[in-house]
Amino acid sequence: MNSLPDPRRYPPRGAPDRLLELTRAALNTGDPIARSVHDDALVSELRARWTDGDDRALEQALAAATGPAEYAHLLARARDATEPLLAAGEVAPRLFALPLVIVAGGTAGRHLGGALPDVAAVESLLAEHSALGDAQRFSIGNALCGPGGLQAVGLGSLARAQSGAEAAARLAGMADEFTPEPIDLGDGTEAVHLRFLVGAAWLSSEARRWVRPGDAAGRWATPLTHLLARQLAQADVTVLPLARPPLPLAHAAAAGESAAADIGFQLFAGAALRRARASAGEPTAIIAAHRTDRAQGPAGELRVTLSSPFDAALCEAWTRPIGAGDDLPSLTATIDGFLQECRVADRVLVPEVMPDRHPARPAERLLLTVADLEADGAPAAPVAH
Repeated sequence: MNSLPDPRRYPPRGAPDRLLELTRAALNTGDPIARSVHDDALVSELRARWTDGDDRALEQALAAATGPAEYAHLLARARDATEPLLAAGEVAPRLFALPLVIVAGGTAGRHLGGALPDVAAVESLLAEHSALGDAQRFSIGNALCGPGGLQAVGLGSLARAQSGAEAAARLAGMADEFTPEPIDLGDGTEAVHLRFLVGAAWLSSEARRWVRPGDAAGRWATPLTHLLARQLAQADVTVLPLARPPLPLAHAAAAGESAAADIGFQLFAGAALRRARASAGEPTAIIAAHRTDRAQGPAGELRVTLSSPFDAALCEAWTRPIGAGDDLPSLTATIDGFLQECRVADRVLVPEVMPDRHPARPAERLLLTVADLEADGAPAAPVAH
């Protein structure tokens, strides 16, 4: 599979920045021990800045990152730095979140409530399967929170809240800010909704296992899906709540959004392919990287279209923003791989960065169809559809 060109634009290397210098030192060494030393220094530097109340340093360093590898590495270490350092024998609380990718549809105008009626049953199931590792105890709020609530928590604020003698009281106050967000089913079409259950766990310095990025869903996943489906059930509504592994709060929003995007694409592709095959036969899938018109930061978007030379009106489209630290080849491979599993033989990866807007109709986003391709598969000047 050929890779897509990167539509993101990063700033040139600017004035020296301690956080970026440590990030680059870690990325530029092939020695895993040396990388670990640089990463430890980076985490220590971040904690020191946050202790002094300097939250802007991370924002400025991320804005000055010169590529996705720098951005992603620095952000990953910053998320790690929110975890507290415990003295021997110390027990301290940590916030975590359980991402829920909820596929729901049904009667137009209906809503799913923003809270679980029996969160104690969820806690019991997770405890039975040790889903929170070596946590001595944990509790979960019943609110189904949207991603915005998690993203609003700054990493510096989270790091300070989880450290020190008053951590439990500070975290209790912070947990109250995660409010329920009901799910609007709109016109009733089946769609993906992302929600989180936020909780606090008490962990000792002797704990060897704690939730971390990359963990796979355990044996708790299937029974939890059934439990949540029963609690969210309504007449004339279909609900499939897919739980992802719990994560420290700093990591949960990004992991949930990635999982929701993957499931959203699968839902789109399944329905769009059925429609396309029923009306025009086998479609052509076009995968393109577009620049977007956002004013600040690296901006890009993946766009996937299904079209056919036998039906000029056919244009099924799905889009996904490309974040500043996203691994574009991995995102592309996931999309292309799923289309291949769906037996889409004609898949085109556009070798050039595409603009955001249609050149003939600037008010419209550019969505490529087979009419826009030359005979060799390269994009021609877009035509009016």
